Amino acid sequence: MIFVGLLCVCLSTPVDIDEWFTISLSGTPAGWNHSVESVVGDVRTVHADETMTISRAGVEVTVRASTTWTDHLDGRPISMEWSQEMGGPPVRTIWTFKGETVVVTTVQGQRTSTAARPAPSAPWLTPSAGREFLKQRAEAGATEVQWRTLIPDLGLSPVLQKLTRFGEGTVEVRGRMLEVSKWSVQTEGLPVQMQSWFSKDWRPVVTTMQAPFGEVRSVLTDQATAMRIRGEPAPELFLSLFITPTGTIEDQLNATRAFMRLQTLDRSPLQLPASGGQSIAGVDGETTLLLVERDASLPAARGEGSDAAYRNPSTMIDSGDEAVLALAESSTKSLPPEASQRERAESARQAVHAWITNKGLATAFASASETVRNRQGDCSEHGVLLAAVLRAEGIPSRVASGLVWMGSVGAFGWHMWTQALIDGAWVDLDATLPVPFTVGHILVATSSLEDGDGQRQLMALLGLLGNLEIEIVRVDR
Repeated sequence: MIFVGLLCVCLSTPVDIDEWFTISLSGTPAGWNHSVESVVGDVRTVHADETMTISRAGVEVTVRASTTWTDHLDGRPISMEWSQEMGGPPVRTIWTFKGETVVVTTVQGQRTSTAARPAPSAPWLTPSAGREFLKQRAEAGATEVQWRTLIPDLGLSPVLQKLTRFGEGTVEVRGRMLEVSKWSVQTEGLPVQMQSWFSKDWRPVVTTMQAPFGEVRSVLTDQATAMRIRGEPAPELFLSLFITPTGTIEDQLNATRAFMRLQTLDRSPLQLPASGGQSIAGVDGETTLLLVERDASLPAARGEGSDAAYRNPSTMIDSGDEAVLALAESSTKSLPPEASQRERAESARQAVHAWITNKGLATAFASASETVRNRQGDCSEHGVLLAAVLRAEGIPSRVASGLVWMGSVGAFGWHMWTQALIDGAWVDLDATLPVPFTVGHILVATSSLEDGDGQRQLMALLGLLGNLEIEIVRVDR
């Protein structure tokens, strides 16, 4: 997700505007944001492009995102659009508002999918209407303003935005000093602290996000400065997030279960899912005792077995793609007709493990159809492709995100794998490994990666990046 562009879009004014922002991560230049607004008749369009480059263990990856909002000047929504490119062809989603229905169209390359969803039933404001509301309330003396809005990469459920004024000041922008009001920004579902500083005409001048992995800062500037080529390496966002625990996991591939004690560094509540091989063995104040069993599979929650999101193709888990279907067919052709779903799922896991031959970090997050063709990627590509192959085989699936023990460095690294719904229970399957699953996995979140809403399910990760300590209590073999 890219947050800076979101704030630039949400707080723009209904005149022709063209603004540039520099973006830094922990003080290191990382990219830029370009925000443009235009009004034609009674229709207002606000568009923001953002580009950030990060390093993943020395491999630079550029992430590009854009957000477009179109509404009437009276605040009635027309459409919102979001696209993201993370090393492969961009994924583009358009929500078109038609009364009580929203048409969701997702495009990647030559593939397009369309679905109709109910419009949000709770009251909400478009970003531009939210900006007008903030301006009116603030100029009337309010120091706390809140409203509900839609955030494109979080789907169609309105989220609460709360802005609290905490001060005033001045900031230098393009050689001149501007008076600003300073506001903290809380967005429902995003476990990060944000601030935005506004000029007298309610333009964002400085925006910050205090993420556990460092401060992301956006500052108003000119185009030449914003797009200036960096003179230093891109900020590191892979190795820096490894977690070195107390204790170790010896012989991970053969261990049968592990008890681990976890808590956040800031002592905020820790809510981890119980699914697949992971269960909660106990909670003592701020500490959670986790039990991970190699061969366990907890029952699915009520309704998950019939949820079409785990069965149908999506843009990322595009199980109807011809190349994915071919890999699914070949993965089980050596099995007897009476083979169980568990045996078919394991055969699919082994096939994906062997199929991806170029295993590396150059791709941030590619779809199954991309991966099955270029045969490259890291854990996310393995997880997504296996989920697609399973759905092509008629087995419900989803991706699982969290941590995995890396014995070579003695630390936990952030990871993605797959869960298959078999006989009413979620079964963990990791296509990056020579075995199906290990006790060195810690599950944080799951997602169907359903079009238009899959990102929301992964938000739990943000609050734990750089904010978790782990003690390995006991490992059984």
